[in-house]
Amino acid sequence: MRQKRALAVVVTTAFLVAGGIATMSPAVASPALAPATVPAAASGCQLGNGVQHVITLVFDNVHFTRDNPNVPSDLEQMPNLLSFLKKYGTVFSNVHTPLIAHTADDSLSIYTGLYGDRHGQPLTNSYKTYNPNGTTDPATSFAYWTSPVVDTAGTPASGHDSSPTMTYSATVPATGHGTTTPAPWVPFTRAGCSVGDFSTANMVLENTRQDISTVFGPNSPEVAQLNADSDPFKDTEVADYIGVAVHCAQGDSLCAGAHGVTDALPTEPGGYNGYQAVFGAKYVAPILGAGTPNLSHNGYAVTNSFGNLVDESGKQINGQFVGSHPGFPGFSPTATQSLAYIADMQEAGIPVTYGYISDIHEKKAGNPTVCTTATATSSGKAVGPGDACSVSNAAAYDQAFAQFFARLQADGITPANTVFQISAEENDQFSGANTGLAQTPTPSTCDGVSVACQYAAGQVGELQANIKGLLSTTASAGTPFDIEPQGASIYVHGQPGADDPATRQLERDTAAMTADNVFSGAQNEHIVKYQADAVEQRVLHMQTNDPLRTPTFTMFPMPDYFFATSGANVSVNSSFAWNHGYYSPNIDVTWAAFAGKGVVAAGVDGPQPAEGNEASDPTSTRTVPQASLKGTWVEETDLRPTLLSLTGLSDDYLSDGSPIVPALASAPGALVGVDGLRVLYQQINSSVGAFATDTLIAESRALASGSAMDDSQYAQTAATLADLADHRDRVAAQMKQVLAAAAAGAMPSHGTLTSLSAQATALLRQAATLAG
Repeated sequence: MRQKRALAVVVTTAFLVAGGIATMSPAVASPALAPATVPAAASGCQLGNGVQHVITLVFDNVHFTRDNPNVPSDLEQMPNLLSFLKKYGTVFSNVHTPLIAHTADDSLSIYTGLYGDRHGQPLTNSYKTYNPNGTTDPATSFAYWTSPVVDTAGTPASGHDSSPTMTYSATVPATGHGTTTPAPWVPFTRAGCSVGDFSTANMVLENTRQDISTVFGPNSPEVAQLNADSDPFKDTEVADYIGVAVHCAQGDSLCAGAHGVTDALPTEPGGYNGYQAVFGAKYVAPILGAGTPNLSHNGYAVTNSFGNLVDESGKQINGQFVGSHPGFPGFSPTATQSLAYIADMQEAGIPVTYGYISDIHEKKAGNPTVCTTATATSSGKAVGPGDACSVSNAAAYDQAFAQFFARLQADGITPANTVFQISAEENDQFSGANTGLAQTPTPSTCDGVSVACQYAAGQVGELQANIKGLLSTTASAGTPFDIEPQGASIYVHGQPGADDPATRQLERDTAAMTADNVFSGAQNEHIVKYQADAVEQRVLHMQTNDPLRTPTFTMFPMPDYFFATSGANVSVNSSFAWNHGYYSPNIDVTWAAFAGKGVVAAGVDGPQPAEGNEASDPTSTRTVPQASLKGTWVEETDLRPTLLSLTGLSDDYLSDGSPIVPALASAPGALVGVDGLRVLYQQINSSVGAFATDTLIAESRALASGSAMDDSQYAQTAATLADLADHRDRVAAQMKQVLAAAAAGAMPSHGTLTSLSAQATALLRQAATLAG
């Protein structure tokens, strides 16, 4: 979930209700391949391999595998979408997120092929930055690509961090300063293809605090409108300028006369001059047909009688919280809204489109279903697996995809000429009553589809832990620190070193915190399962080249918990029940699919829906490698190079990922030949691979050890870990070069493969020894 403010979103009315319980709509056959008659695209668009269109969609927390073993998974409840992906491509169900696993970091890793240490945002969705006096200010990870740090304090501290939000490092460990991560749309626009974005992280304007000024200029009419609006939330300006963008190819008439502004990327490798972009629904909507009443394409409505854009159900797409004012509906769009916008863009001649779709595990505005989670009484409230609202949400989403695919087919946009990349950027753990736990839904055998799962008050919700209260009786009670709870990362005031006595005591005390878990029945369980200080954060790709945003250390609690700084020591917060950000196979293993032109149609590669980890291991006792033994191991950083390989393009930087060989119908022979090296590379470089897992286990044990009088175990582990991290980074850098060359067709020598494989194997063995 991108934000926790109530969301006024509209859901399609296509809910099938029987006896008060929503049921799934019947599957609609996947569209057959149609002749490649396509709408006019941007002049000069030249994608490779016969691809004419690209559609990339990212779900928030929509699951391929089951959360409750009896309840069909989210995608099982979307048969139109799932059957399309399996018929025309491959669903990879063994995909791994970076750490910390949440919307911003995951999305940006998907879009760039880089881990957070290189794209600048590993702590999503927000983070802290140190001030000159040693305190911290909060900042949002959601900012336009070229915006500086967006300090969200009521009164930002003097001299607060002003480095780029998307601060870029070409190397690991992260070095350099002042440059911005290369933009995802650049290879496409350089190929003459304009790129449309709807609700996509940081490729659109994200906030009114900084982004409008960054793009339009401080003296622009848009900033004047913003300054004149007395609404503290600036809802009208959000509706007008946030969340929607078109990055135009050179010479594309879409940007001419449409309030296009310079698409400024001053530090882009190879330069980026002469390009324009259009930002905001106010200016993008007319490009798509707004202003023309009752516009339709092939019988599908684009606008209503007022000339405003509509979603798939024909409802006007209005700005969030601004009544009937047309515009961006907010950063939790439903499938019926996002898919309508993507289809509008494609039909307007924008051949490359990116979209984002919110999850289904909450009560949606406009959904008439009565939720069977007792505490889900208003929009945005969490619901459990098999809740009637979740099931009806899934049915509505599935109907939206059926209509979307039919509309595209009518446009001539089909798997014969289009690459579809569809994925979920996180796989949140359900915190609440579940099969296999002390508390279960009613009835215990419910499947959600024929029998709704009932959850009483107190059975759904994250376990909110007051870290200040839990530490109040410890030696660390007086240590000043701030916490970024998505993880959770600790910023000790004064930015002390890793071996500072107060820091070390705080790490011991947080490791010792315990509570009773009402869902699992565990008594006095340790809330914090893993911890990482500076060196381990570097191993996990959490340390950027901006030292002011580096936490002192990060905790990974048991996945049911979420940290706060007030209230009871532990309580159930029923508003939120899908936890993210932690090290757990129930969170860090997600799915991604490629379908269409040039993609292997292999169905499912990896665990089937009933074989996921949470269904059999709801308390997350396994490590990620232990739970990832079936199917091709895929990193979210692999999705970008795979997409570019399918479209015949490349980035002007070295990716952290590599094309997924089983996805490619025509994989370069050299890439196939180095697949064994790719497997080793992933295990030493992934945030949740074998190397990271074993070093995290060893580091956690060391941080919990010792005393003020004897800290030798920590000191010894820290020294060993620093050496291992240095070696890992050197070997991984060489492996990335080899894999990139292989993707371009160059086969490395036998000696190179043998040497790198031996070094990677030795690193894995040393990390395992340290953990043991």
